[in-house]
Amino acid sequence: MFFSFEDFEQSAWSPYLKVLPKTFDTPAFKGIDYDVNTLPLSIRKYWIDQKKEISEISEKLRRLFPELTHDKVLWAWHVVNTRCIFVENEEHDNVDNSDGDTIAVIPYVDMLNHDPEKYQGVALHEKRNGRYVVQAKRQIQEGEQIFVCYGAHDNARLLVEYGFTLPQNLGAKVLIPQEVLLTLAKIAGIKLTREHEMVLEEVGLPSHLYATDEGPSWSLRTNVRVMLLEHWQMANGRWKKIIYSHDPIDDEVDQKIDEKLEIMLKELRNGVVEKTKKMPNETKWMWEEQVKVCDVAIESLEKSIKEKEEERKEEERRAAESKATEEVEKSEE
Repeated sequence: MFFSFEDFEQSAWSPYLKVLPKTFDTPAFKGIDYDVNTLPLSIRKYWIDQKKEISEISEKLRRLFPELTHDKVLWAWHVVNTRCIFVENEEHDNVDNSDGDTIAVIPYVDMLNHDPEKYQGVALHEKRNGRYVVQAKRQIQEGEQIFVCYGAHDNARLLVEYGFTLPQNLGAKVLIPQEVLLTLAKIAGIKLTREHEMVLEEVGLPSHLYATDEGPSWSLRTNVRVMLLEHWQMANGRWKKIIYSHDPIDDEVDQKIDEKLEIMLKELRNGVVEKTKKMPNETKWMWEEQVKVCDVAIESLEKSIKEKEEERKEEERRAAESKATEEVEKSEE
């Protein structure tokens, strides 16, 4: 409401208000209405929620203040959404805090740009003294731009929320919901029962792929391990001792996990590639980014499999040498 009604010329905040952007490059501000079915899962829910929020806020404010235009509300919403910072605000009698009240727009701090790799500043709210500070992670050179990290967002999220993308974004990810995981497992030849599904639900680990992962994550590998358990291993909660054990995974089991994961990831990639071909140009790039994440995961897994195989061969060679040495020593006795 402040940004919707404040007089830019007369306001005490005039110098700040006058440097705010007049337009934004987000799809919502440009009037782009994506078909939700053309969006990857990583951004789909956020897009739906964003559209709903903008619509509800605009309707409420314009009912109270008919002179307000939707364009003005849309601009004010973007000012807040693209520049807000997490702060635990005190409750106010005239403000609805039922959904929490943890955002604020703080001039100057809100002008810091995003870089998830080389950010030097960490923005923090010092609740004790009511200050918001940016602490440097390292020495800052004079004239050097200070970056912060808005969060581990993929490019689809960055575009929808902030209106920009990054050329090499380590926040890229592919969401793999359980129903997709189960389908991939069946294609890989894993025999699943309702018992497997129940254990997976109880474990509750995500199976997503991330651009920063060096191969499939521990949680994804663990989910595959669950799906490879025998009935007796799952009975009476025995699976907990197996899954949560700190003991090294048996080599045979580890190889089996790698074997199934390689099939599953390649099948996932093929599925994403096929979807990409059917997507309109405005969202095709989002799917292409997901293909790249799959490629990174497959490449990392294949590299890991090769390294493990080399280690096994080296262990076998050493064992053979040791055995040969023992036999020579015995013969000499």
